[in-house]
Amino acid sequence: MSNGISRREVLTMIGSSVMVGAALTSQSLITPAFAQSRPFTWAATGGTWGDTLRRIFVEPFAKAQGLEAVHSAQLESVAASKILASCGNPPFDVSNGPQADYDLLNASSCLEAYDPSIVTGLGDIYPEAKEGDFYAAFNILLFGMCWNTKEAKRPASFKDLLLNDYKGLVGIPAYGWYGMAWLHAVNKELGGTEDNIDPGIAAVAEMVRKNKAVVVENADHGTRLMESGEVVMMPYWNGRTARLQEAKIPAAFEIVPGTVLVGSGFSITKGSPYTKQSQAFVQTTLDPQKQLEFTRWSKYPPSNKTLKLPPELEGIAIPPGALEKTAKLNWKKVNEHRSQYLERWNKEVLSA
Repeated sequence: MSNGISRREVLTMIGSSVMVGAALTSQSLITPAFAQSRPFTWAATGGTWGDTLRRIFVEPFAKAQGLEAVHSAQLESVAASKILASCGNPPFDVSNGPQADYDLLNASSCLEAYDPSIVTGLGDIYPEAKEGDFYAAFNILLFGMCWNTKEAKRPASFKDLLLNDYKGLVGIPAYGWYGMAWLHAVNKELGGTEDNIDPGIAAVAEMVRKNKAVVVENADHGTRLMESGEVVMMPYWNGRTARLQEAKIPAAFEIVPGTVLVGSGFSITKGSPYTKQSQAFVQTTLDPQKQLEFTRWSKYPPSNKTLKLPPELEGIAIPPGALEKTAKLNWKKVNEHRSQYLERWNKEVLSA
């Protein structure tokens, strides 16, 4: 998933394309009918994110179950649009991505509910990292405030992007990256709703018009801006900020009110010939030790709230109660307004 390691334009692309347990054995799960079907297929982005998913979660599981596992690598938004287009006869058995995409798929009856007799780890996951009975993240991706500790002061809210002291030195996310979700979060903090985006649009337009905000196109772009000092404050990822710190960039991350919790999890497609295997696979992603292994690589904290991070990772731990500050968004309504609000963003924000 590109967010944090190379995240991409997830939310808008699906909107446009739409519009035009672990102890179970292979003997108990695989039937002769399944043996004649396609391989167990998992969808996720490629690159290092996909490679790490394969190494930590997929390969050990497939070996234990005697499965042939095939990675269908593509943008998360593209995978989601394919699941929607083939609803009930999916090309993948499980698919990795953020909550918003899977809320849309679930509303279209294209996902299978988790079976709590197999997916037994759900109770150990932070409630903010779950959606209904169809989505549970294995790590916590937070889109809060990243700031340069030598050039800026610790931010209290997204409204700090409007301070005169930072004119020309702030960034905002492109709508097709994580700007859509962030816009809704800002809007909620200003009293708006998913059906009334006016307060958010006005505030973000002022960031561009008054404070000359740079539009950050993706995670890599954000890293370059912070490394060069062109930007000293912007909405950004907790894991990416940790990597900036490893590179000796004077950066810090703040969970401000309205921080967007995105997460990364696997959902099960309706009509998969590997339903039970898929349920067991999801359970492996909730295993605390496997989550810890992924956290060591990604720098995103695990979603399993029972797991205590080792001393070398304590700096990325989620403080008690911090997730209560995250935006409470109605993803169904967010999805309904994708295109309409994109038009407003282009006209009222980018033309500001």
